[in-house]
Amino acid sequence: MGHLRRTIMLAATALLGAAATITVATPAQAAPIAINFNNVTGTTHLAKPNVDVAVPTSSVQTLIDLDTNTVTGSANLADLTAKMKLAHLIGTTSTVKIVPVGGLTGTIDLGASKLSTTTTFTLQVVDVHQDAFPRINLVKQGCRTVRPSTLTLNNTSPVELFKPITMEGTYTIPPFKGCGLLTPLLTLLLSGPNNTMKLTLQ
Repeated sequence: MGHLRRTIMLAATALLGAAATITVATPAQAAPIAINFNNVTGTTHLAKPNVDVAVPTSSVQTLIDLDTNTVTGSANLADLTAKMKLAHLIGTTSTVKIVPVGGLTGTIDLGASKLSTTTTFTLQVVDVHQDAFPRINLVKQGCRTVRPSTLTLNNTSPVELFKPITMEGTYTIPPFKGCGLLTPLLTLLLSGPNNTMKLTLQ
């Protein structure tokens, strides 16, 4: 019995040592942190017509992995309402839907206070009307950009989790298709580089 007891104790000691070795070799990783921003607001500046358009209250969902310093998620921006004057005379209002293509990706470095996110989307024009005739939609269903736009936003305010973060970036608006007689006009008025987006995540 004494020999058997010593054998069991030695085996238990060996197992505990092995378990300790495994624990040291594979440290536990922190679980990704889900942070949802449900009061996102901002503006986008359309370069060609030189018009500022408000971004209504929107939402951005993120999953932040501090072990890999990566960000994934989705951005759901509300429809934009752009007001312009054709030929500086005719007032028009356009409603534009931002349609995501894939999810949001990015990187975060809390030590350096840096956050960068990238999203891809198409712009779908759902309504264009003269302000004098608001019930007459001048575009056909399916009016949209011919290819997606890519927007990379970088923080311009300190990155502190659970506090508002201001992000800015630029994007290009491709030509439009499927807009009927307004297709060339929308491309002429809107398509081009150096459009800016500024969002406050909170």
